[in-house]
Amino acid sequence: MQKKLIALAVAGLASTAAFAQTNVTVYGVMDATFDYVGASQSTAATKVKNDSRVSANSSYLGFKGVEDLGNGLKAVFQIEGGLTNDAAGAWGGANRDTYVGLTGGFGTVVAGNLTAAGRALGAKVDVNSGATGIGYQGALYGKVAGTTSGVDDRTANAVAYISPNFSGFSALAAWGAGSEQKDTATRTDNVWSLGLNYAAGPVYAGYAYTQVDNVVGTIEAKAKSHRLGGTFNFGAGQVGLLWDRTDANTSDSTDSARNVWLLNGKFNVGAKGAVIAGYGKAGDVGNVNNTGATHAFVGYEHSLSKRTVLKAIYAQVRNEAGASYNFYNAATGSVAGVVAGNDPKGFQFGIRHSF
Repeated sequence: MQKKLIALAVAGLASTAAFAQTNVTVYGVMDATFDYVGASQSTAATKVKNDSRVSANSSYLGFKGVEDLGNGLKAVFQIEGGLTNDAAGAWGGANRDTYVGLTGGFGTVVAGNLTAAGRALGAKVDVNSGATGIGYQGALYGKVAGTTSGVDDRTANAVAYISPNFSGFSALAAWGAGSEQKDTATRTDNVWSLGLNYAAGPVYAGYAYTQVDNVVGTIEAKAKSHRLGGTFNFGAGQVGLLWDRTDANTSDSTDSARNVWLLNGKFNVGAKGAVIAGYGKAGDVGNVNNTGATHAFVGYEHSLSKRTVLKAIYAQVRNEAGASYNFYNAATGSVAGVVAGNDPKGFQFGIRHSF
């Protein structure tokens, strides 16, 4: 599944079966939905016309492999890129998690374009297959009044260390250099990430800290995110909780911080079906009134096999007058033309196949 913890990805490579192979593994997801989306007029904002489309929902193609170097040391690599299977079918190259590194008893060290701790924690708690589509709850967290802060972007020019698993506990630490050219007017200077995770039986819990140092012209901006989340699998389904505080602090004394909390659940229906639902609320930014929003979704997923899922979902964002939250991004179903006060909403019907 996309946007998973680097530690989980490497753990999958590190299985006995994976190390026995000498060839490259090809894998990916093709996800296509028919959407009917738009944005209602909740304030004086202009209504965004309802529109029909087909969405790729973060479809991707990847290659990964592992080589046993002896004495418990292995080399691992992954190359992964997004697919626009709703249009001309272009492959995004290595624009998703792409890295090379070493793994052994000491843990794992990788370098490349990486999913950091905060992004991974959010996806881990999400109940939508692949953590994508208009139901994906990243619509709220990592943003401030609807403006993306950067804390949920993949980390470019990055190195990361993933610890071994100690009785269910593991840690991740990453640093990204951001933009390669530090003399440009708009750039990212540093990205810092720390993740602490616990997984045992039906329980998962995690904490993530992310800091992004940006420069826009003469203004220096730091976006900081603290995130706590967890899931509990009770056999007939799963429930999840997440809390996020993102604070944007700039050198021109413009400070903003807001809290987000969300709740979701997945409830099995028979042997192959599941109802999914969730609700999240973003609070006001600092002391600025009417800058909050809510995001709610309900859907049904039906597994035709272990790899193929049919899905249907309805989702809606309700913005206050000073907020412009949207579905997560273009790859996961955002509605074009949304401004402060609009309420994005829509239906999705489609199929997801993993290979």
